[in-house]
Amino acid sequence: MSQVISLAFSVAFVALFHNAIKARPSAFYVLAAATACFGVYFTYHPVADGFVRAAAFAIQKGQVGFAFLAIVMFVGAFRDGSAVRKALQPVRGELSIVATILMVAHIVPYLASYAGMVGTLGSLRPTVIASLGIAAVLIVLLAVLAVTSLQAVKRAMKANSWKRVQWLAYAFFALIFFHMLGYMMVPVAAGSPDASAALAFYGMVYASYAVARVRRAWADKRGGHTWLTT
Repeated sequence: MSQVISLAFSVAFVALFHNAIKARPSAFYVLAAATACFGVYFTYHPVADGFVRAAAFAIQKGQVGFAFLAIVMFVGAFRDGSAVRKALQPVRGELSIVATILMVAHIVPYLASYAGMVGTLGSLRPTVIASLGIAAVLIVLLAVLAVTSLQAVKRAMKANSWKRVQWLAYAFFALIFFHMLGYMMVPVAAGSPDASAALAFYGMVYASYAVARVRRAWADKRGGHTWLTT
């Protein structure tokens, strides 16, 4: 349920503030950093307040960061000229940076945790070890994509080079699913309703994105219109 709420909140936030994000991106980077700090702090210092606990959980687990990243990816599935593409394409770079900052709330606690377990990593389940390996690749890709999303860096790069780097976003987005899968497989197999619901949610997001990308490619090839243009 928290994944659905995180995605719904993020979509509403971007719909309301995309013009403000474009006009004053630094203010939203600071807000994202404060949000990430909130999530980490209240994860380590839990309080009784149910809303704070739920918000901190969603932030620290990377659900809010993932939601912003999903928005960035889905914008690319809308055809040029569509209302969504016109509204959000100009701010995709800024949204990518916001997503990166929010994902730090997920990365830092786990890095700290696993850094203290270096000598015992061999005792972990193979699926977890594989997930950790994917996580290392994801961190590198996340850093590259975030840096190249900065306008100063984008202007300094050749257009073709910048576009080739941005194609890494597809690999990054796909690897996130396999990273999550490594942690979910065992609890899902054990019948955990929370893990099963989470896997169903992420599976639906990725399936929807795959369908949207295929329809976009098909529509572009035909030069026609689809529901993605609305």
